Amino acid sequence: MVPGPKIAAEPDQSAVSVAREATLHALAKRGFQVRKEAVPLPAEGLRRGPVLDFVLVRQRRQFGVEIKAARELADWLFQWLARPILVLQAAHRLEGWEPLLALHVEGLDPRGVRRFKAQVALYAPGLWWLILDSRGNLAAHLPGGDEEAIEDRADRAGWPSREWRSPSDLSRPGYASARLSFGDLDQWLLRVLLFSRSQGSAWGGPRGAIRNLAQLARLAAVAPPLVYRWAAAVERSGYLAKAMGRIPVLQEGERLLTEWRGRYRISDNDALACVPVFGERIDAKFLAEFLDRLRQLPADAPAFALTGHQACRLFRLKHSDARSIHLYVSGDPSALLEKLQVVPSSSASAPVVLLRPRYPRSALGGVSRMDGVPVCDALQVYLDLYHLPDRGREQAEVVHERILTAVLRQAAEAPHDL
Repeated sequence: MVPGPKIAAEPDQSAVSVAREATLHALAKRGFQVRKEAVPLPAEGLRRGPVLDFVLVRQRRQFGVEIKAARELADWLFQWLARPILVLQAAHRLEGWEPLLALHVEGLDPRGVRRFKAQVALYAPGLWWLILDSRGNLAAHLPGGDEEAIEDRADRAGWPSREWRSPSDLSRPGYASARLSFGDLDQWLLRVLLFSRSQGSAWGGPRGAIRNLAQLARLAAVAPPLVYRWAAAVERSGYLAKAMGRIPVLQEGERLLTEWRGRYRISDNDALACVPVFGERIDAKFLAEFLDRLRQLPADAPAFALTGHQACRLFRLKHSDARSIHLYVSGDPSALLEKLQVVPSSSASAPVVLLRPRYPRSALGGVSRMDGVPVCDALQVYLDLYHLPDRGREQAEVVHERILTAVLRQAAEAPHDL
């Protein structure tokens, strides 16, 4: 992505990564497909020309796309966006690609959107644009039609309580605690907090003592300012115990799990339904052969992990006889079709489903190897199972009873060495 100036309100690179994933997912839902990434533009006489973030395709029309992230729709923001808009206009002039600017912010409000619309109408009337935030609010001017869906933010004003503030937060004007959104960053940090002291194969992510938020940031490899804001949101949602001071201890774990599975569905991911290329039945023999194919994938294959019913078999938690296969794949899942000996299918009941995760860090960050096969962490498997029609909820309850109950209980206890 084209870097912007170092402005205090600009988020760090981890926030930009979250913004990028969310924006591409929103555009994919509206019919846009990625054609190219990091596209250099010809620039005669310049030592280094501009690089366009993406070229997307929609209904035979090609769009040059710049994705930016900011903390808010402030008055100065449109000045900061001048350079990416100029890059888009250059791409339109040189290559004919229609200009599309995407912007991810922490929170949308109707007044800011109205101001942004007026600025675009005055300075860049030919620009397509999309603005969204981590809570699912969205405003857009796209070829498929204008959209605006913004939740009332009146109940979100206020500051986080003192124990979760960092010095950088306190000096930032307009900082306010949002509610937990269950986006990729939220889910990842919750997982690290839940599983950091757990043992066994149900979690393959980072482990270690968490005595304060700075240690959580180091363990999760997330910038501390993002962790402070996340902690304020979790506390405001009622899932962190205030009485423990700076020790981040979970509370209301079962209520958290209930909200989590209500806010997330396996259908949130991009799915590619498949059937065996030779028409085999999905029986025990096919399942064993499929696992062998996963074990034999080359080292340079996209990152992948098994979830759902087949993950439970590897966890030795089999309860149902369901034979559906659900496999997360980082990047384009079609790259694995030949090696897995499956082909795409239009059937809603196709037995093999390859998933490109909407929340890649949380879905793939806690992967462990079971019998030589990468498997999602037990919480991800539980969430994915819960809404599957083939006895998924029954199987999910087994995962809850055998693994998650103990994890939630341990996360609610203060470490004994503190």
